[in-house]
Amino acid sequence: MGVRDIVSWNSMIDGYARIGNVFAAREFFKRMPDWNLTSWNVMLALYVRSKYYGECLRLFDKMIGEGDVKPDEATLVSVLIACGSLGVLDKGKWVHSYIKENSRIVADVLLSTNLLTMYAKCGAMNLAREIFDEMPKRNIVSWNSMITGYGMHGENKKALEMFSEMGISGVNPNEATFVCILSACTHGGMVLEGWRCFDLMERVYKIKPKVEHYGCMVDLLGRAGLIQDSEELIKKMPTEAGPALWGALLSACRIHPNFELAKLVGERLIASDCKDVGPYVTLSNIYAMEGKWDEVEKVRNIMREKRLQKFAGFSLVDFVESGKCDP
Repeated sequence: MGVRDIVSWNSMIDGYARIGNVFAAREFFKRMPDWNLTSWNVMLALYVRSKYYGECLRLFDKMIGEGDVKPDEATLVSVLIACGSLGVLDKGKWVHSYIKENSRIVADVLLSTNLLTMYAKCGAMNLAREIFDEMPKRNIVSWNSMITGYGMHGENKKALEMFSEMGISGVNPNEATFVCILSACTHGGMVLEGWRCFDLMERVYKIKPKVEHYGCMVDLLGRAGLIQDSEELIKKMPTEAGPALWGALLSACRIHPNFELAKLVGERLIASDCKDVGPYVTLSNIYAMEGKWDEVEKVRNIMREKRLQKFAGFSLVDFVESGKCDP
């Protein structure tokens, strides 16, 4: 197939990729007599954007198996995102080795950041830190990924240390940074540190807290049993709190029993026509804890009327192996 033909086929695939039509793009890709690097990269990136991570890795294996086209930096970024999202550490390590063994691959800020992010998501924080320390240049995403990784895996003090190191390095945090560090404080139950970071946002960095930041603080205070402080913070918000924040407060009322407030918050959520099943289940459980079975039945009736259903949990491994990650 000539170069012009490949370009035409790739243009068609890219067009479907841009509108998110995975099925059509994949069918065009399969029908191509031959593929070049752009063909593979467009499909890999589309699978990642569409969260078909298993398909991304299977297609990459096919690309390596064919052997005619060698991956470049864009290829490996897509694969690393898929590995991190699925927690496939072995495949991520293989990609890392491939980068080190191929001098034509340039480990720039984007590729290195995705590499450390993959390690962080897979819980290999020592390897993530090695990549981070070796990077001659870092961007805000590099810092945020390290803070998030430490917070996700219970190393909350290291997350705070990384946040401080970031400031010393002259890198200003952004909105996402504060979501990362406040989440770490929440997981570690570090109330004072959370308040300090929340205060720094607007006072020092002139970043107005958004719903996500208030949500982290409400969750932090609620988990620590500071129910009244959590409620007061919601009331002081410059904009009206949505179901997510009231739901976080409701969960806190269940963990640290506060039946009266739970009832008020639950009724408020139901009146707001909340579509998330979580608050209804939480409220029902709170009523059950108090032995108020008539109220439990009322909540369940409302759930039935709104056709809200609590789904059973599932394993990510089972989900991937079942093939349901396929488009």
